[in-house]
Amino acid sequence: MLAIEGGNTDLKGVLPRSYNRLPNATLVELMRLLSPLDVEGDAFGKVYEYFLGSFARAEGSKGGVFYTPTSIVRLIVEVLQPFHGRIFDPACGSGGMFVQSAAFVARHHKSATRELTVFGTEKDVKTVKLARMNLAVHGLSGDIRESNTYYEDPHKALGRFDFVMANPPLTSPAWTRTG
Repeated sequence: MLAIEGGNTDLKGVLPRSYNRLPNATLVELMRLLSPLDVEGDAFGKVYEYFLGSFARAEGSKGGVFYTPTSIVRLIVEVLQPFHGRIFDPACGSGGMFVQSAAFVARHHKSATRELTVFGTEKDVKTVKLARMNLAVHGLSGDIRESNTYYEDPHKALGRFDFVMANPPLTSPAWTRTG
């Protein structure tokens, strides 16, 4: 982990140090679970996203934290069409908006690392680390900060970004309430 962090400053202090504690039985079960995945292309990224989605479904929504389905994230990206520029997600979670934006740029035969600059905030430090890892797994870098954007604005966001992407709070009681 230290060698990986040494080669990628965005991951400094982000990666866990307990991978060597996984028993062989756990690794065997992991391989069994992954066997149905199509892992061509960005295999590591697909595996990462698979587990994010699986854990989110298993955990449900706790304390207002939830996983936005990839289909919803793709829809938001397709509507906004972030071909180039500065993208901000004020509640970026694991960074899915950034990853899908990079995929959008790649589908249009451009380089996401040259065309996009990403900025995000997330209230939970563990999720900030997940977002940074997710960006690194997909060959991206960005400025992801721990912050509650209801009360703080660490990026001084007003007028600084070309695109602001945020998912609807689909699991929030206020969102699902009927008049």
